[in-house]
Amino acid sequence: MLDAKDPDSSAVDDQVPHTIRGELQELGLLGQMWTISVVIFCVARAVVVWPLLQKHNVNPWWFLALDVGTAPTYGIGQAMGVKLMRDDRRPVRDALPWIALLMVSFIAPYAYLLASAGQLPAYVIVGVVLWMVLFGALAAFRMVREVRVDPALPT
Repeated sequence: MLDAKDPDSSAVDDQVPHTIRGELQELGLLGQMWTISVVIFCVARAVVVWPLLQKHNVNPWWFLALDVGTAPTYGIGQAMGVKLMRDDRRPVRDALPWIALLMVSFIAPYAYLLASAGQLPAYVIVGVVLWMVLFGALAAFRMVREVRVDPALPT
């Protein structure tokens, strides 16, 4: 039986699997603010492309719903992926579901646009693909940079 005063009981606490709720709470203010900023960026982007979508008979409400709807899971997936990859006590495989969530959240709104490609001109399709490549690479670069930050620094 574990005694709260037993010094070895803290070692056992590190071995207890983390719950998703606990993991999310450990993100702290910075992780939560990142998630909120992603949502705000998605709303702004949807407002900017709204006229173009309407012009080409693409439902802007569906794009907005997908873009804003997947923004929290994108932000959380990125923050959790970085957090878990930085933790030397956790295997990288613990971060994989979060990274998969990040990727699905990132691709979903663009997949909708590309599925509507019959209604979009070629330059818009090329623009969407270039946007995906550019911002996908920037997100990957940001994650790598964040994982490599000195763990002694506050997060």
